[in-house]
Amino acid sequence: MRRLNSKLVLIPALACALLLSGCTSPENSAGGSTAAASQLDKVIKSGTVRVAVLPDYPPWSVQTPDGGFEGYDIDIAEKLAEALGVELELVSTDGTSRLPLLKSDRVDVNISEWTATDERAKEAGFTIPYVAHGAGVMFNTANPVESYADLAGKSVSVARGSTNDSIMIKNFPDTNVERFETIADAMAALQAGKVDALVEGSSTVAQLAEDNANYAVVDEPVLFPSLVSMGALKEDQVWINYLNNFIRNLNASGTNQELFQKWGNEDLPDIIG
Repeated sequence: MRRLNSKLVLIPALACALLLSGCTSPENSAGGSTAAASQLDKVIKSGTVRVAVLPDYPPWSVQTPDGGFEGYDIDIAEKLAEALGVELELVSTDGTSRLPLLKSDRVDVNISEWTATDERAKEAGFTIPYVAHGAGVMFNTANPVESYADLAGKSVSVARGSTNDSIMIKNFPDTNVERFETIADAMAALQAGKVDALVEGSSTVAQLAEDNANYAVVDEPVLFPSLVSMGALKEDQVWINYLNNFIRNLNASGTNQELFQKWGNEDLPDIIG
């Protein structure tokens, strides 16, 4: 009987220990630690959200002569800071530094016209899209490019590591692609006559051509329309969930439509809603 009683005592004790362990483990688990370390909490605690933006991508994001920034993405970033109740810090980026800036904790989020490709999603976390657009081709009117087919045998400039770089590699194998570190450098190559055309975002080349009568854009539908998302660390789902919620409310309120019309002079693409 004494042996039986000892077993009866041990079993409830073991169950209690397991129950206590189960109750306390989430606080010490990797999942609990990850949630506690979310960039959302860090942003709120620090009182500042650090946003990576492009300095040379009109009309979406441009660095002004006084060192400030303006454009559609900048207005989106300002709305995000307002929603969070924190200050906004803008950090210049380019096609190759977006992910390193996130991984080194120098920015909290990319709002830099980042196309959410399946390949990129292996390394970075993406929100639902907040905008969509495709690529266009700009050329000097003294050396016209009549169609996309005419790019065969010609040289084009792109920003290294950009979606446009990938488009040219995969779809225009007979075109000589010249890669530059920034969009501004890619544009400068066209202006200097080093290449026959510039491949960039359709709205960007349209505005550049509108501002300079020496340039025009190939009159065809935009190349490979794609979804553009905010980028974050892929393991930080708490932060991505917040950003998704922000984008949904931005769309539902009509604010995203208003900002896109302001900078793009057209309606937000139907796929965004």
